[in-house]
Amino acid sequence: MLSRTSRLTAILTAALTAASLTACAGAGRSATTAGGEVNRAATVRFSIANPPVQFDPIASRNEIGDVTYFGALYDGLTGVNQNGDLVPRLAERWEESPDKLSWTFTLRPGARFHDGAPIDSAAVVANLERALAARSANGLLKAKLGPVTGVRATGPATVTFTVSAPYPSLPAVLASPVLGMASPAAFATLATAPVGSGPYKFVSQSANRAVYERFDGYWDPGAAKAARLELLSIPDGPARMNALRSGQIDGANAQINLYADTKGFQSDPAYQVLTKPTQSVFTLYLNTTHAPLDNPDVRRALNYAVDRNALSALVGGLCQPAVQPFPTGPGHIDGAEQQYPYDPEKAKQLLASAGATGLTINGIFLAAGLSQTLAPAIQAQMAKAGIDLQINGVNQNDARGIFRSGKPDLMVHQINGELDPALTLENNFLGLDSPGGASPEITARARQAIAAPIGSPERTAALEQFSRAVIAEPVHVHVCSIPNLFTGTAKLVGLDQMPWSSITLNPDIRTLGLTN
Repeated sequence: MLSRTSRLTAILTAALTAASLTACAGAGRSATTAGGEVNRAATVRFSIANPPVQFDPIASRNEIGDVTYFGALYDGLTGVNQNGDLVPRLAERWEESPDKLSWTFTLRPGARFHDGAPIDSAAVVANLERALAARSANGLLKAKLGPVTGVRATGPATVTFTVSAPYPSLPAVLASPVLGMASPAAFATLATAPVGSGPYKFVSQSANRAVYERFDGYWDPGAAKAARLELLSIPDGPARMNALRSGQIDGANAQINLYADTKGFQSDPAYQVLTKPTQSVFTLYLNTTHAPLDNPDVRRALNYAVDRNALSALVGGLCQPAVQPFPTGPGHIDGAEQQYPYDPEKAKQLLASAGATGLTINGIFLAAGLSQTLAPAIQAQMAKAGIDLQINGVNQNDARGIFRSGKPDLMVHQINGELDPALTLENNFLGLDSPGGASPEITARARQAIAAPIGSPERTAALEQFSRAVIAEPVHVHVCSIPNLFTGTAKLVGLDQMPWSSITLNPDIRTLGLTN
């Protein structure tokens, strides 16, 4: 039984596969050794691609896009650190019942919402009941809270969840930004006037900017290094890098398609560059309800039609070829990339045998970042295999919603890594981002991995069996594993400490500050 936070953290650390941090700073200067005292009166300006949409956690339609906007505003019961480990936040510890059908979380004493109200069991239950009630209208919440049958206060500082079946992923699920705790008094206005529980509180929002200021009543008084955070959306990557050069911002999510810019920053002592491997995989998502994509041989043909080495070269070799959902760690199969070498003639043969010669595929891609860089090359490669790939660029915040509607055949995007690898299977093969689902065998393998205890040999074996099955009968087309690139001035500190930065594209920037 997992009876202590420290034990669960250790198990998750062993099971999860967030890679270790590699930091490269200009002239050997790293974020954690930048000289000077942290200026607690400073304003930190950080830029990502996607704009703020709304601030109600349970109304999120793009969890990864919202990580940066929600992270500093809201604490969950649990959280994630910079290395991808599960950590306590508003819950100090948690315990699974002997029959594995309930979990009890003990809350941190003294924590308060931004309006001064106490974060007690009643407030936590109000938040979670609200999320449970929203499941029917929000597939993201349904995927995360599907096995949860109820939540109740079992004391002033204890909250107990009941589940329909053993759910070892629950502590990891509760770290999600979409399950951050908000003041119940502000539920009706969270979308535009959020009142949260994190180290920073909301000040204002515009179309491309969100402004926060330090919350002096936060339970960890040293957590917020800056007086204010300004989060700026600059969708165009080169423009984002120019904003850093010109001093308009202090740091940015660079994305690997901007590797030429980051090389210049890396050689300049006025800047720093941080490279972090993640569990994200650049992927062509397929809607297997659409013929002939429902034919496994057609999906195999698409895998042969993609030249992964050439695509990697377009981004300086930073996106390493991959044909499976786990780049490293539990579930990763060594040597699997050899199974789908670039072979347009083989792709043509498979399509002909499947009666799909002259195949046309209608898809979407993100009109920014890595997707914008690689999509035209993928289109050209598929043409050599006789595949007419018609793709339209869409906004990052809209892409998954459009694909989940069931209309496009294909989405050029990425598998976003999860704190618990079992959640990767739930979201990307059984749930929202796999409209046609998977074969009975693959589904059974995924369910077996999801149900196995975290960190157990049974789970590792089940994840590997899943990977072997999905390589043999692909659901999607995996292309390459994606590291994160973050850039900043030499005065920016905390860049190497950002939660979620070794898992997902966008980080939680609560750790950032500036030196004098």
